[in-house]
Amino acid sequence: EFGPNRLALHRRSPIIAKPPSMAYNFASSGYSALIRPTPGIDTNALRAEVVRRIEAFDPRAWHDAPMKTLLRGRGCRAPGDEVVATVDAFGRENGRQVLAAPATVDALISHARSFRALDVDLRSRVRKIEDAFFKGPLAAELVANQALDFHKQDGITEIEESVQALLVERQLNDALLEDERAGKVTIGREPAFVGCVSNFTNFLDLCRKIIRNMELGVPVVVLSRSNTTQHMYRYCVRLMDLMREVGVDPGLCTYASCSIAEQRRILAACAGSPMYFTGSREVAKKIKEVAPRLMASTGGPNTMVVAPGCFDPAVAAAAQMSSLIEHKGQCTALRHLVLPGATDADLQAMYGGAKRAPAVVESLRAGEFSAQLQGLARPLAQGYRLLAPGDGIEVAVRHCGAHPPAEIDERWREAYLDVTSPPSLDGGFVAELAAWLNREQPISLALNCSLSLARELFDCTALVVYTVGLGRGSPALTCQARPQDGECFGEFPARRHLHEVTAFLVIIPSSTPGYNAWYTAAFLEAHGEAWRLPESLPGGAQALGLCGDARQRGYCRVLFEYLADATRGPRRGCGARTALFGLQRPP
Repeated sequence: EFGPNRLALHRRSPIIAKPPSMAYNFASSGYSALIRPTPGIDTNALRAEVVRRIEAFDPRAWHDAPMKTLLRGRGCRAPGDEVVATVDAFGRENGRQVLAAPATVDALISHARSFRALDVDLRSRVRKIEDAFFKGPLAAELVANQALDFHKQDGITEIEESVQALLVERQLNDALLEDERAGKVTIGREPAFVGCVSNFTNFLDLCRKIIRNMELGVPVVVLSRSNTTQHMYRYCVRLMDLMREVGVDPGLCTYASCSIAEQRRILAACAGSPMYFTGSREVAKKIKEVAPRLMASTGGPNTMVVAPGCFDPAVAAAAQMSSLIEHKGQCTALRHLVLPGATDADLQAMYGGAKRAPAVVESLRAGEFSAQLQGLARPLAQGYRLLAPGDGIEVAVRHCGAHPPAEIDERWREAYLDVTSPPSLDGGFVAELAAWLNREQPISLALNCSLSLARELFDCTALVVYTVGLGRGSPALTCQARPQDGECFGEFPARRHLHEVTAFLVIIPSSTPGYNAWYTAAFLEAHGEAWRLPESLPGGAQALGLCGDARQRGYCRVLFEYLADATRGPRRGCGARTALFGLQRPP
């Protein structure tokens, strides 16, 4: 659960110093050993400093110092540059941006294709930079800029999550580098391209994609956005200043401020490079046309199921909070509610306690994180009607009747909700809902129902996150994830679209450079030489019989050993909520 009063963390035992071998493999015993209690931060002091910075912000600052391409730590200007306005999350102009001329893009491509770090172990220096961002005064700058640009209400929790989760992901990187030094794996050091997300960019992009790559000698190229792009540029400027201070080659980080057409040209010229992107499936599909090694995290219509008799005030409040979290700007925001017999009175009650905030700084000052920041755009999308429960709250609702919607548009940053209201949650409807969930692939399924129904839906679906409410004032939300506690998550597309939008599925926590790493031939050959299938794995005989050499047998051995280890789960997390993670048998 997000919110300043919902995080009660204590300084307990530190996480272990040296990770086990191959701990970077999800749900392995080594991976699970890294999920340990982590210390929190002083959120009150951070909140006060963020509010102070927002109130002192000069609205002309991002106009007077426009965004531009940064190459080897220097800003680039050239004849043919185009200066355009930038806009915030609600389309309001908030600064200027210099879109690079073709000559500058040519220089960027040349640098990206030729630059290689002389030192691949930059952990000590890069982690000093990371500490300056997330544990020092720059943390308030990150949150303030994000609030000014994206209008994020609770960047405080994101910083705390970053401080805690980076302790896990650092050790996953440690394990990967250790295996590279042992000759087991090779880490690809082609430049990693980063397409930033707005809402969680400080954690997902700066921490996970940029810093985790850089510390293992992987150069990064950060791409500008068509909206809410100012706050990422500002932390890249800070990053390059800190790189100079600690002695990191400025060529290791590049910022590409250019048009989408020029970005596609850059990606096509570096087609062997990995790219990391969090966003919509539609955009990921377009990116993958020119970046085949794309690792995309793509959202889906998060769903909450409420059984008859379970829609009490606590569950209604959980549904409202999930629906309006960051004013529908968070990837786990509720989009689809299943409530048998739902009426307008139920929805009025659900949104009755919602708050309207005149400005994001007021939400930050009050510790609010799900206030509505502005009303709905008119006209509403076809099929939706206005629900106005009072206090200026506006929600667009579509009653879908007894069947889940045939199509659904996320409508980010707008309070849209689809409601499915079957007569009951009988076997026929549960089967229909399971098929819909597998087709639409939401990130999160919140289940406020009996444990038997929750298990039935779990057994016949293949989603990433399931949350089960206990009743008695402990409801399930869609908008919660603490990966550092073992509440692992990811944003997967439906299986039929998998290869259209991503090369691999991204799980958090994980080692980001590990997505562009591979086992060495020498390791696999040694691992497979004279290896025979254990009697405990008779089901693997056919696969092993297809192996033509020791290298292939070694790879089979790696897979068999991993599966034999990882399927001993589910693993147990360490937070206040009961968290189970691991591999699920497909339905």
